[in-house]
Amino acid sequence: MHDVTIVFIHGYTASHLADWYPTISPKLDALGIPYVIPDLPGNEHPHASEWLATLHTAISTIRTPIVLVGHSLGSRAALLYLEKYRPNVKTVLLIAAFNNNTANGKRNEGKSYPDFFDHTIDLTTLTPLVGEFVVMHSKDDDSIPYAQGVEIAKDLHADLVTYEDRSHFSAPENAPYILKELQKKLQIS
Repeated sequence: MHDVTIVFIHGYTASHLADWYPTISPKLDALGIPYVIPDLPGNEHPHASEWLATLHTAISTIRTPIVLVGHSLGSRAALLYLEKYRPNVKTVLLIAAFNNNTANGKRNEGKSYPDFFDHTIDLTTLTPLVGEFVVMHSKDDDSIPYAQGVEIAKDLHADLVTYEDRSHFSAPENAPYILKELQKKLQIS
């Protein structure tokens, strides 16, 4: 058993059954790494407050150091969670991450997730809460431009792990890349 619990924060319209979560779950089980993948409410019309409440229900019972892994909109939710609840977190891994620009709320004419970007987060208040930030982004991301990943990595003083061909990291075949980064950062073999 390992002394961390990984909390995965899925992206827009996803769930524990989508993207690479069904692929990575058995690998984490085999390694004995505890994790949770809460299904966040709202589907095509999520609200940040509901996501944060659901995350807090899952996270508040964890007694080991926490690793937050946010994918896409989950990357923003991870930062909002840190801002609101101020937990001490060992590592935050942001995959296909948004920058801190409120203009991101205007995507899809502001109908998709405007309240996730209703303010700019003071990122300087988050960095003391986290042992290490890591951003994984692919240059060919067709949903969130690579430049946003570069910007949020710089703002968080995060390690930036760049890929050329992983797109938006949504496909199941991305699980080994994510697992490799987690194993490296958590020193798990």
